[in-house]
Amino acid sequence: MSARRKIVVEALIAAPVETVWQRTQDPEEHVAWDIRFDRIAYTGRRDERGYELLDYRTSVGLGIAVQGYGHYLHTTPLRHSSFEFDSLDWKSLIRNGRGIWLYEPRQGATYFKTVYDYEVRHGLAGRMLDRLVFRRLLQLATEWGFETLRLWCAGDADVLLARRSRIAFARFFLRRSLGLSPAPGAARSWLGSGREPEAP
Repeated sequence: MSARRKIVVEALIAAPVETVWQRTQDPEEHVAWDIRFDRIAYTGRRDERGYELLDYRTSVGLGIAVQGYGHYLHTTPLRHSSFEFDSLDWKSLIRNGRGIWLYEPRQGATYFKTVYDYEVRHGLAGRMLDRLVFRRLLQLATEWGFETLRLWCAGDADVLLARRSRIAFARFFLRRSLGLSPAPGAARSWLGSGREPEAP
């Protein structure tokens, strides 16, 4: 994994940390704002280390779904949680990923940040696809989800349906890929080490 190519996303959310924690840690609430997933659910099973497994499903169209799994590693409630994720599905480019969610109370708000990275399957072809398209797509999908969460926590429940639109996300992806910056106050993302300074 490259320290310079981690996916980093942050948002300043006008809600108490308890609300942000609930809407990110609860699988049903998580999937409501995160366009990367169509289903997240605890499986009732544990891995060999005793971590409870989560099942992830993502529809890629034409009735095709990609399946993955993950689990939380270490959690300090209302402060941070680290996680691992992987997939045995050959259709998934991702394998052996790891990341963290950080929650920092601010005056009347919560600073919420994620940093994560993963390895890639399918050899050279997979690495090229990841570098040229996929990692950027995943970065901006995560940013889109953080912005949905930010708007939802600010009181706009209608965004949960409106921003599930793949067409709306495709327009956003095109604009950001053409170099247009996020609106002031919106979630932002980049590929980096995760140690870069937050937005002013």
